Amino acid sequence: MNLKEEINMKRKVLIGTLGAALVFGGAFAVGAADNDNAKNEKTFLSTDKVEKIVLQEVDGVLQSIELEKELDKVMYEVDIEKNNVDYDLYIDAYSGEVYSVDRDDMDDDNDDNTNLSNGDQTNKNTISQADATTIAEKAVNGKVVEISKDEDDGFIKYEVELKTDRGEAEVEIDASTGKVLEVEWDD
Repeated sequence: MNLKEEINMKRKVLIGTLGAALVFGGAFAVGAADNDNAKNEKTFLSTDKVEKIVLQEVDGVLQSIELEKELDKVMYEVDIEKNNVDYDLYIDAYSGEVYSVDRDDMDDDNDDNTNLSNGDQTNKNTISQADATTIAEKAVNGKVVEISKDEDDGFIKYEVELKTDRGEAEVEIDASTGKVLEVEWDD
């Protein structure tokens, strides 16, 4: 083999090695990027999971769950009532870590909510918040971001806000029967 053939041979080997290194390096970089994206794709806790977490902190009657974003944190604000005391709990929307539990003694002017939250017969005849969540999610094919139980002239209903592919929706559900009363879309 002469010098010219030897140089050409070394070039081919070098080019093949560099090509393989580039292909391997690119595949490695893409794999690493996919792993980073998988780590960054977090999912919110379900409202059922949030309910279990907060009721372990304060064993009372769940009034509402609301998904909120403050600065760089996404959290659930949960209202619970127990023995005429209102509790606001703030928990991490991803991990379930309880940030704070605020206690507020209720005033006498809040009597319109007593039938809803004092555990009387009216409250026992209602569907669970988990059932209301399921009904609302099926009604609009969305994900719950806020749910609350309200009383209006002795009529108890759930008001459920959801995010969907079509935008935001609010579903009202009869808390006694589970019947969808109204679906309202935000345009």
